[in-house]
Amino acid sequence: RMTQPILVTCAILLVSTVILMMFLEVFEIEPISSRLDWGTISRLKLEQRKPGDFAALMSKMPTKRTSKWIVVTSIQSPTDDVKRLASYPDWTLVVVGDTKTPSDWSLPDVHFLSIETQEAMGFESVQRLPTRSYTRKNAGYLYAIANGAQWIYDTDDDNKPFGKGLEQFEFATDKTRGLRFTTLEWPNTTIQETLFNPYRHFGRPDMWPRGFPLEHIKNHDHHDGSYRLCRVQRPSAVQQGIVQKDPDVDAIYRLLHAEPSSGLDETFSEFAPPVVLAPGTYAPWNSQNTLFSRSAFFGLFLPTTVAFRVTDIWRSYFTQALLHAAGETVSFVPVNAIQRRNAHSYLKDFDDEIDVYDKAGEIVQFIDEWECSAETMDKCTIELAEQFAIHGFWRNEDAQLVVHWVLDLQKIGYTFPALRPHARTDYPVGEDKDLRRNCRRTHVSFSNDLPVDKTKPSEKRAAAKINNFGDLKDWCDESPTANSQKWYFPAPDQLAEATIENKTLLDNYQTVAIITNNWQWGFGMGMLQRMYEANFAMLIFCGHYPKQSRDAEKNKYPDGMAGGDVVTYPNLKRPINYIDLSNEEVRWGYLMYYCMAKVEEMKIQNVKGYVMFSDDAIFNFWNPLNLDVMQGTVRAPGWGPWWPNKQFGFDSMNRTIQLFSGKYKDDWDVALFVEELKREINRIPRIDIVSKKIVTDPWEYLMVGDGWVIGDWMYVPTSNITFVGMFAQLAHEGELFHELFTSKIMHILPSEGSNYTDPTRIKFLWGGERTHWAQNFTASLHGMHPIKLTEFQKLPSRAEFCDVVLDKFYHNIFRIGNWT
Repeated sequence: RMTQPILVTCAILLVSTVILMMFLEVFEIEPISSRLDWGTISRLKLEQRKPGDFAALMSKMPTKRTSKWIVVTSIQSPTDDVKRLASYPDWTLVVVGDTKTPSDWSLPDVHFLSIETQEAMGFESVQRLPTRSYTRKNAGYLYAIANGAQWIYDTDDDNKPFGKGLEQFEFATDKTRGLRFTTLEWPNTTIQETLFNPYRHFGRPDMWPRGFPLEHIKNHDHHDGSYRLCRVQRPSAVQQGIVQKDPDVDAIYRLLHAEPSSGLDETFSEFAPPVVLAPGTYAPWNSQNTLFSRSAFFGLFLPTTVAFRVTDIWRSYFTQALLHAAGETVSFVPVNAIQRRNAHSYLKDFDDEIDVYDKAGEIVQFIDEWECSAETMDKCTIELAEQFAIHGFWRNEDAQLVVHWVLDLQKIGYTFPALRPHARTDYPVGEDKDLRRNCRRTHVSFSNDLPVDKTKPSEKRAAAKINNFGDLKDWCDESPTANSQKWYFPAPDQLAEATIENKTLLDNYQTVAIITNNWQWGFGMGMLQRMYEANFAMLIFCGHYPKQSRDAEKNKYPDGMAGGDVVTYPNLKRPINYIDLSNEEVRWGYLMYYCMAKVEEMKIQNVKGYVMFSDDAIFNFWNPLNLDVMQGTVRAPGWGPWWPNKQFGFDSMNRTIQLFSGKYKDDWDVALFVEELKREINRIPRIDIVSKKIVTDPWEYLMVGDGWVIGDWMYVPTSNITFVGMFAQLAHEGELFHELFTSKIMHILPSEGSNYTDPTRIKFLWGGERTHWAQNFTASLHGMHPIKLTEFQKLPSRAEFCDVVLDKFYHNIFRIGNWT
C-alpha cells in the first residue's frame, strides 16, 4: 500500500526536474553546480540590444543628463522628498517604477522608468528582475550608467538631505586626507577587530547598524591602534552618509528603543569627521544614503533572492570584498540626511532580517578569507557571486543574474577597475625617523553628550565635568591643601543651567583644545584630561605616543608612558584622542605647530576653531576671546632672536618658500594656499620695517620681519584652519622655528595679540620668575607659561598647585562668576 504513493511522488519529482532543466535550457542558464567558467559565460547566447533601441528610448526621455545621478524606486506619486531631489541643478534624478506605481507618474526633468520602459532598455538582467521588488532599482543603476553617470547617489523616496546634504560627500578622484580605520598592528587579528561600527565612530557606541554581526556587538570596540591619520590616501569608491532621526538599525534595536507610533529620534556627534575603511576592515552599509563613484558601479547590484531587509546588506559585504581586491575603499561621512519612517511592524522587520542575524558574521569571515582566482574584476565578480550561492548566502538565481549584470555593464561600455594585489598593505604607519611620513598612529573617540539645540542645557556634559573634577579633588585632598576640602559640586542639572548663561563656556563647547608635548608623553596626561576635556568640543593630545600592545587599554596608563604617573597623578581615562608626532618630527618643540597641520587633516566638523597650547601652559578658558580671528600671545618688533639661526631661521624660511614655488607648485592644494596668501597680503599695506617700502610679492613678504610672537599658545578659527594647516605642513618640511611660523601666520591673517603690558593675555615667566609662578598666577589671565607638571610630584608642591590653579578652575567652572 505504501508503494503507490511513493511512486507517484517520485514521478512528480522527476517531471519537476525535467521541467526545470527545460527552463534552464530555454533561458540558456547553466546550473550553478556545474561551476560557471568564463568560457561558458562568453558562449551565453544573450539577446543583443539593437544599437538604435536605447537611442530611440532616450529620445523620448528628459534632456537633462548630468555627471551626477540619483536613483530611487517608488510606488507612489511624487513626494515632497522626491521633488526636492529633482530640484538639484547638478543632479539628474531617475525614478524606477513598479507594477504598483501610478501609470501617470511624471515630474519635470525626472527620468521615470515604467515597467514597460525598463523592458524596452534591452538589458537581459533587467528582464529577469521580479516585479513588486525593491531590486528593480538595478534597472535605474544601469540606466544612469548608460547615460554617462560618474557618480550615483543611492537613496529612497522618503529620505531627506539634511545639513550639508549631498555636499557632505567628497567628490575628489585623485587624493584625499583624513582618518583611516585599519586592521590592528597586533599579530593574529580577530574578525571582531576588523569590524567597524560607524555609529560608535559618530558618538553612539550604544547603537549598531543593520547587518552588524550580533555575536560581536557586546565586546566590540575601536581599539587604540585601529585608526591612522594620513596626509594622502585614495578617495573612497563608496561613501555612506549617516542619517539623523530614524537611522538604519535592525529590528532588535527598534523593538528595544523605538516608539510604536513615532519611531526613533536619534542624534549623533556633530564633531565626528569622515573616516575611510581600509581593505580588510568591514562594516554594513545600505541603499538609503550612499554615494558610488564610477569605479564602484559594478557593486550596485542588489540580489533578488533574499528578503528586502537583507538585499542591500548582502550587497555591501559582497561589494566590499571586490573593492578590497582592487584597493578601493568604503568611507562613512557625517550626518547629511534625515529620515522619518512610517509606523510599521518591527516584528515583521525582525522576521525579514533573520538571515542578517544568522549569517552576517559568517559572511564577514568568508569574505575576509576569500581570494579571487581570476585575473580581472568582471570575472572575480561572477566568481564571488557563485561562491555566495554555494555558501547559501543567496540562491543560484542571483549567481546567474550577476552574470547577466556583468555582461550588461560590458555592453554599455563600463570599465571594471583593475585588481591590485596586496592592497591591504597600502598606507602603512611611517617610521618615527621619517619626517615626511604620510600616515601615523592616532585615535579618536567622540561623544554625543551635547544637545542639538545649543540653548538647551547639557546635563551629560555637566556630569562629566563633575566626575573629572571630583577626581582632581581626591588628588588634591591627599596633600596639605587649604582649599580642596571646601569644594562642593552642584547637581548636573544645576551646573548645566548655569553654564548656558555663560557665552564663553558655551563657545568652548564648539572649540577643539589641542595640548602639545615637546617629547614623549610621560607625566600628567590624566590630570590635564580632567582639567580640560569636558569643557571643550574635544581634547586632543599631540606628541609622541608609543605603539600600544593589545591589552594596554586595560592598564592604568599607556605602555611606555607610566613612569611615576600611576602613583603621582590621576590615571588616564581611556579612550583618549591623540595624534602621534615622533620626537624627531617635533624637534625639541621647535616644530610643534605641526600639530595644526595634522589636526586640520582630521576634518573635524562644525567647530568654531582650535586652541593649541603646550602641556606646561595653563589655559584659563573662562576668559572671553574673539573666536572669529586668530589669537596669539606677546608681540614684539622684528623677527626676534631665532631669525639668525641657520637651521631654523632665515634659511628655513627660504626653504619653505622654495617648496611653495618649486617642489609643490603643481599641487592643487598648495596652489589654493598661494592664491589665498596673495589675497591676504593685499588686504592691507605690508611695509618692510627696514626699507620702509610697501611689499606686495608673497615670497618677498614672507622674508619681512614685521613682528614676532611666542608660540606656546594660539587660537585658529575654522575659517583659517585650511590655510594655517597648509602653511604648517610646508613650514615643517622647511624646518621653520615655531615662533617664526606663529608670528608670520598671525601677521598674514586677521588676528589679535598682546604685549607685555596687557594683563589679560598669557603671562610668560622668564628666569627667576619661574620659581614664583604662584605669586603671578591670577584667574583674569588667559593663561601662564611655564608651569611644569613634574614639579607637583611631592605633596607640598601639589597643595600649592591645587590652592592656586585648580581652585581658580573650580570657582570658574562650578561657581561661575564668583572669583576668589
